[in-house]
Amino acid sequence: MESEIFNVYANALLELTISKNSTLSVREEIKSLKKIIKENNDFVLLMQSKNIKNEKKYEIIDNIFASCDLDLKSFLKVLVRNNLSFYIYDVLKETLYRFDDYLNIEEGILYISKEIDQKEIESIKEIVEKRINKKIDLEVCVDKDLLGGFKMVLRNDIFDVSILSKINLFKKALMKE
Repeated sequence: MESEIFNVYANALLELTISKNSTLSVREEIKSLKKIIKENNDFVLLMQSKNIKNEKKYEIIDNIFASCDLDLKSFLKVLVRNNLSFYIYDVLKETLYRFDDYLNIEEGILYISKEIDQKEIESIKEIVEKRINKKIDLEVCVDKDLLGGFKMVLRNDIFDVSILSKINLFKKALMKE
């Protein structure tokens, strides 16, 4: 039931931004908002509070997200007005999925064993983009447990060419014999 509600709101914002040719810029703002809200649970608690009138909540949204797209701020206000404040993060997450599907973008995390230069990251990204036929919006994380190589985790795929994964495959092969 909740996911259906999230879909309705996500699709409404997507359609609005498509009509205004602002899909890519709003996508970036949604991504930022999602991160801010995830890291600051106080915002959601404030928006849920029954002791604060909606007008004051709208003012808070306008102040905190002053530089955001007007439609996105209105979107947040609609969620507040419809008592969906608790689900703001989930709605933004679903909305980002809709935007990514429309824009043919896949979010992913690239785990590397040590810092590498941006040129190498771009090279890995290009190879995987060609393979999945989508643009990749990549976050890079250093994971010293990998020992070497990399692992890329996307929504529906994992590309693991790390030394750790090869060691684990070798262990499994030995165990079978």
